Amino acid sequence: MTIHEKWMNRALILAEKGRGYTSPNPVVGAVLIKNDTVISEGCHKKFGAPHAELNAIGKAGNNAKGATLYVNLEPCCFHGKTPPCVDAIIRSGIKDVIIGIIDPNPQVNGNGIKILKDAGIVVKVGILEKEAKTINRGFFKYIKKNRPWITLKLAVTADGFIADVTGKSKWITSEPARQFVKRQRSLHDAIMVGMGTVFKDNPSLLPESTNGFIPYRIILDEVLNIPYRFKLVSDDFKKRTVILTSQKSKKEKVKQFKSTGINVLNVASDDFGWIKLPDSFRSLAEFGITSVYCEGGGQVAGSLITQKVVDELQLFVSPKILGEGISSFGGFMRSLDEAINLNWGEPIKLGQDIFLKGTIV
Repeated sequence: MTIHEKWMNRALILAEKGRGYTSPNPVVGAVLIKNDTVISEGCHKKFGAPHAELNAIGKAGNNAKGATLYVNLEPCCFHGKTPPCVDAIIRSGIKDVIIGIIDPNPQVNGNGIKILKDAGIVVKVGILEKEAKTINRGFFKYIKKNRPWITLKLAVTADGFIADVTGKSKWITSEPARQFVKRQRSLHDAIMVGMGTVFKDNPSLLPESTNGFIPYRIILDEVLNIPYRFKLVSDDFKKRTVILTSQKSKKEKVKQFKSTGINVLNVASDDFGWIKLPDSFRSLAEFGITSVYCEGGGQVAGSLITQKVVDELQLFVSPKILGEGISSFGGFMRSLDEAINLNWGEPIKLGQDIFLKGTIV
């Protein structure tokens, strides 16, 4: 690891402290260095709060003069909820700025770098660029496609079933895999399930710890059938629930849900009455959600795959064989020639299970 990579890695670690709180803005960390020593550091703590660079510069005071700034995303150069970071960087006397990746926002997108260079500051871009993009992949998707990053998670038996013939799925995978999934929840703005999962499991969809960031819990409920007794609309975190529905006639139920802090978004449906997922994801982006962890059943998984809105597939394969059960993907039939292909990453063993991460080709 080079010196630049060492301090950029520190900026990436700091950026993660804002995970979940900054959306739809990115997570950003900043480190000020002199003589290979940290003089100050900061992160973007929440949406609307001062950016990471401003926090680091503010802590350093006059000591920022002549320092090198490491930041995982190009500094902003426009007035939003906070003033432009490039102005503060120039005023501080910082001599070098090392950047992980260029900001995809059209209002920035290289303009911040140009302003810094025109002010005589030495700028270097592309340090740990892949890692810098990965931690803000939701933000990149939000800016470029106006929708969240979609991760589909499935736990399956070795022969590809997500439940037995009775619908029982507890537990296909081992405890290490289940704990891994809970940690994944806290890395996304929201967790999404369909009504089949809600009725079968009555899940709470909470992360490993409820002391910090609580992701939104999204329910795909076309006809707004969810009973008031279910956890997602009655527990202490119900204000973190978002119901996506195409039902327009149940105005009293919508009013009741909203009165308790539950979010209800009316979205379009197709000719069969199913929610149009691409349109729904644009609504979620407008709501401020930039990444979604989907834990629905076979019907939801099949819809996501066939509509090609899955950015990452997380597959947890257990060493169990059922022979018969509920299929991983429902709602479509294809010949082998029409099969959807995946690119797999390296497999990881979690307890007795195998974790596979893939993207659609």
